[in-house]
Amino acid sequence: TEFVVPLGNLIDIAAEIGRMEAELTHKEDFLQGVLKKLNNEKFVNNAPPAVLEMERKKQADAESIIKSLREGIEMLRK
Repeated sequence: TEFVVPLGNLIDIAAEIGRMEAELTHKEDFLQGVLKKLNNEKFVNNAPPAVLEMERKKQADAESIIKSLREGIEMLRK
């Protein structure tokens, strides 16, 4: 569950956008690394099922965080 709390002048919006953009870049890079593994046929064929499940969970988690960060940045820019 997410809540939106109007903060008005309580935060530096430009600084918060910058922080969120940096985190977004980090998560996008992380996701690319996970996708590289999952797109590697040799890795997929040789990795234990638990490892594949963990990598797929990492992918889903990263995609969710990226979506939330993009939405948050967009809201702050309005």
